[in-house]
Amino acid sequence: MKKQITILSGILMTVLFSLTSCQETMVGYENNNSSESNFQQMWEKFDSHYGLFLVKNIDWNEVYASHLPKARAAKTDAELFAVLSSAVHTLDDKHINIYTNSKQLTDYNSGENGHIPAQEGFDFKVVREKYLTDYQEITEDFGYGKLTPEVGYIHIDAFKDKLSVFENGMDKALNALASTKGIVFDIRDHTGGSDHVSAYIASRFAGSRKLFMTAKKRNGPRHDQFAAPVEWYIEPTGKTQYTKPVILLTTSTTLSAGETFTFAMRENANVTHMGTKTAGAFSDVIAHQLPNGWIVTIGVGDYRGSDGKSYEGIGITPKIVSLNQKSDVLRGVDKTLESAIERLR
Repeated sequence: MKKQITILSGILMTVLFSLTSCQETMVGYENNNSSESNFQQMWEKFDSHYGLFLVKNIDWNEVYASHLPKARAAKTDAELFAVLSSAVHTLDDKHINIYTNSKQLTDYNSGENGHIPAQEGFDFKVVREKYLTDYQEITEDFGYGKLTPEVGYIHIDAFKDKLSVFENGMDKALNALASTKGIVFDIRDHTGGSDHVSAYIASRFAGSRKLFMTAKKRNGPRHDQFAAPVEWYIEPTGKTQYTKPVILLTTSTTLSAGETFTFAMRENANVTHMGTKTAGAFSDVIAHQLPNGWIVTIGVGDYRGSDGKSYEGIGITPKIVSLNQKSDVLRGVDKTLESAIERLR
């Protein structure tokens, strides 16, 4: 999980710096670092950009009314942090973070009511050392190998590299695993990245063209004001497609582009989803810096599965539920992976 926080922090700073020239200027706040000003600016930024008020049935005006007096009364950073945390807690969204750059206050994640917990039911080190043979690392986030002579394995924990990296990597992986009877595709520690990469990789396992997601993003001041929905499809892509059985493994820390990838893979008839349900945090985010230097992240979209339903805050439930126990993982045993291997033999 330390790696996840590092990745998120890097992404957030990249987003923040890349958007500096086009962020809105909020009159009256530039030199006002009061607790009230910090709260109002955060509230207004969510009010104008957050994409899930209607999905979550949130009365954001009520949040303003109930928290403004507390913000006015806040005299310390700790008191302000408590007010801001309480306000975004209402949204119950794992994509919403408050980064304070403070050892005393640390950071806050809305969907976890605090800090994202460390994953206890999966450790890639266990898989690599105890189960894999001939593992080939394409990048630090992407590799492949074999679990048995007949069962292949692909592990990706982020889609942060350029698409070309995954195009070349998938060519290598699928060529090396072409003779297998099936593949375990493991994204149990996936931290997110590009939805275009999600669609591309899932399409390497596709037998036909299918809708897997629709997404729309806020583009106006009203909570119901969005750009036209964009439809996302999988279809046979790349030099070769792998259409033999695939088992996709997820956990509750599989989030963001890992979840859009799950949407896409589940549309392939040869893919079986196994593990525990995903995090339930799909939307793209923007980062905004408050007058006091703290950074907040805001989900700007409304992402739906091919069934038209929103899974924000819910997650995608696997067809086969399998939960590893911490005690097993600590002694080097991955029972979910072992079950997946047996199903593919």
